[in-house]
Amino acid sequence: MNKRCILVIGESGTGKTLSLRNLPLEKILYINFDGKSEMGLGMEEKMKVVTPESPMDVINSLEAFEASDKYDYIVIDTLSFMADQYEAMYIHDSEDSRSEWGNYAHEITTLLNFARLKSKKTWIFFNHLQLNTSSTGTAAYVKGSLAKKSLESFFSTVLLTDTYDLAKPNPFGSVVGYRFQTKPTAQNRKVSARSPIGVFPEYIKNNDLDLVFRALDGEKIDWENNDVIFEKDKKLAKKLGI
Repeated sequence: MNKRCILVIGESGTGKTLSLRNLPLEKILYINFDGKSEMGLGMEEKMKVVTPESPMDVINSLEAFEASDKYDYIVIDTLSFMADQYEAMYIHDSEDSRSEWGNYAHEITTLLNFARLKSKKTWIFFNHLQLNTSSTGTAAYVKGSLAKKSLESFFSTVLLTDTYDLAKPNPFGSVVGYRFQTKPTAQNRKVSARSPIGVFPEYIKNNDLDLVFRALDGEKIDWENNDVIFEKDKKLAKKLGI
């Protein structure tokens, strides 16, 4: 199983796309289903950004993505909008919507299974958030039979994005912090975040995916040391003149 295939879920404005900032942006293929024109910090100028006309453009290109040596990271932003686009294009006006809902589940499952079981690339799936039926829990937004199975079941690492108040400004001058929740906590047990045992604390207080992948690759991170956690942000802010 590809341990570098992860799901990041969260509400808009909680730092999902921003979490890419310290990865090697020139090696990222960013598949822009959300139609974003800007990603922040000028990231869109360095990544290869494509906006597919159809979800099938992506699903039919999986082997080509894998064979390319231009990109090490493939980002789907967001899987929610990709799935919604599939519904709009192939299900709404179909004479056999039941059959098309089956095709919907098949095609999304094909994508996820390729990324997690076959690919050697790093896959990052961003997804929007919905409330569980409990109304106090959280889950990844998806429709059809996949909602019953849950998107989270395809991944060993599922991160939930969140914001919190910082005691002092971060390297970019903001007093709003962006973080990842990596597992359910005593105070927040009904979230669908999950991660390998012993790799992460309950919260990663800086939403830096570079730190996440370094930890998944076996590097020991001092999660309580702000100099370590914000090290690359400090260098990036200086480079950008912030």
